[in-house]
Amino acid sequence: MAPVRAVAVLAVLAMLGLARPGAAAADGIEGIWGVDRNGSPNCSVLVMVLRAGGYTKAMLDIGTTKGLRDSIAGTSTYTLVGDRLEIARSLSLARPEPAQVFRWDPISDILRRERPEPYLTYRRCPDRPLNPMER
Repeated sequence: MAPVRAVAVLAVLAMLGLARPGAAAADGIEGIWGVDRNGSPNCSVLVMVLRAGGYTKAMLDIGTTKGLRDSIAGTSTYTLVGDRLEIARSLSLARPEPAQVFRWDPISDILRRERPEPYLTYRRCPDRPLNPMER
């Protein structure tokens, strides 16, 4: 009877581990993403910050009288279904941006933008909390 119980316990543990595949995937995609430049991310221009379902377009480490701060250029929300990342229309200070669609490759850890053109590839920048400018 003990082997049957052990198998049942393993089956329950396996189901618990599979209960939140979307949440685990969303955790893996969160961070700061820069446009690919010859195999490495360009983190010194506008980047995408994905955290807890929120999208932020930001320019990192702008020098101010109060030290380095991050300039927020736009915000929106995102959803991840399988390998498809969808970013809703962005509310931008400069101009609204259309919705964006990406394919996430978790093995290579890259995002490929499919819509709108031009098609771009994004790679991870070093992750850190945002330190927005005060207005």
